[in-house]
Amino acid sequence: MDVGPSELLWVIIVLAVLFGARRLPAMGRNLGLGIKEFKHGLSEAVRDGEQSESEPRRSDGQERGAKT
Repeated sequence: MDVGPSELLWVIIVLAVLFGARRLPAMGRNLGLGIKEFKHGLSEAVRDGEQSESEPRRSDGQERGAKT
């Protein structure tokens, strides 16, 4: 799916008409913050997954640190 400059320009024009030019910077900022938070959460989940793989599993079915 190729999105060229002319298609991108049309999307921006439509967004400006629908939401108003004053709200677009705030919407872009919020979208950027959302993407940043998503990437942070994803990398944290991957890091946690790697840590749990390196921990030895208990054969009795109990998790590490769980109280009995």
